Amino acid sequence: MTASKPNAVDSAPAPATQWPAIINVLFAGIAVALHVGKATIALPELQREFGRSLESLSWIISAFPFIGVFGGIAAGQLVRRWGDRRLLGLGLVIVSVASFAGATQHDFTGLIVTRVIEGIGFVIVVVAAPTVLTRVVAPQQRNLVFSIWSTFMPAGMAISLFFGPHFADWQQSWIAGGILTLLAALLLPFTTPRIVTTAVAATTVKLRQALASILRARQPLLLALIFTTYNLQFFAVMAFLPIFLMQRIGLTLAAAGGVSAAVIAVNILGNLFAGVLLSRGLQARTLLAIASMLMGLAGASVFLSATPNAMLVPLCLLFSGIGGMLPATILAATPAAAPEPTLIPLSLGLVMQGIYLGQVIGPIVLSTLVAYAGWTAPSFMVLAAAVLGSLLALTLTSGGKNPPGSA
Repeated sequence: MTASKPNAVDSAPAPATQWPAIINVLFAGIAVALHVGKATIALPELQREFGRSLESLSWIISAFPFIGVFGGIAAGQLVRRWGDRRLLGLGLVIVSVASFAGATQHDFTGLIVTRVIEGIGFVIVVVAAPTVLTRVVAPQQRNLVFSIWSTFMPAGMAISLFFGPHFADWQQSWIAGGILTLLAALLLPFTTPRIVTTAVAATTVKLRQALASILRARQPLLLALIFTTYNLQFFAVMAFLPIFLMQRIGLTLAAAGGVSAAVIAVNILGNLFAGVLLSRGLQARTLLAIASMLMGLAGASVFLSATPNAMLVPLCLLFSGIGGMLPATILAATPAAAPEPTLIPLSLGLVMQGIYLGQVIGPIVLSTLVAYAGWTAPSFMVLAAAVLGSLLALTLTSGGKNPPGSA
């Protein structure tokens, strides 16, 4: 590698927060998150069109992030070599093109293939975008900006769940998502600066050495595992929430989509509240441990047969709101947990692999449990993930050289 190639962290932290860039990056995140939610709300229609079981259809959701389980670190390395803004634009274009292609598919296998390609673009976006944010935000505003950034997933999913039932068919939602994602890519050069430095350190460190340094630091790996336990809980509940509400309390698809959108939207409030708590000095390990356990108790209660139907939606809202504090805290803590600034992209890649692992496992395990043991079985999985997440959080270091709210 040569020093002429752009660095992932293209410059030192910006002296002033660049809000146009932040808004564009947030728009990009929401745009790609639409492609997660569009599959969830389209499941009943896809089941009718392709005649597949719930277990088979879970791959429409799980195939999307499956590539992220293996590609997060690879995406981080590409960001280090080619630059964050360039990779962010590339990821957006990949998602957009794959979504347009998916809208033309009438074969189940072909649709799965396009979802995998969308997953490739998605993992590039979610690794490159926080790297861009790291250099366009003033250090004292990092917790605030990263709590705002962490709302991209619930915001995008909520929009998809709300508007999805109003499209004439699932193909139209695929096309609409592709258009918005392409728009985010086209706006990127006008809002987000690309500053190339001549620093050699970031480009000369070999991948094996970089990964060894990150694993020795231990904190990024722990954050990745905590993200896995969070997504095991979140996607176990949210991936099939519309179908669950339709079968359990007899809601229509539109009503189930509206309720699910509201539940996910509450997650945004949790993300923002975490930013406030972190900015006021609450340690990440404390917030993660408490939030994980409370989230798990609420999520497990959703599936219990003894839970009154009238309590299902309030419990879902509580589950989502508390859970929102986890991704905001993890993403805010990751840059400070990296052994050195040049390893932030790889650390983010590792953390993203953690979230993808939970996103892949959650829907598959839940659909299997439901198929063989009914809707009460997932409660045990959700609670076990919550306990594990709390224990992992307590092993994070506190204090030290990291700023308040970091790991």
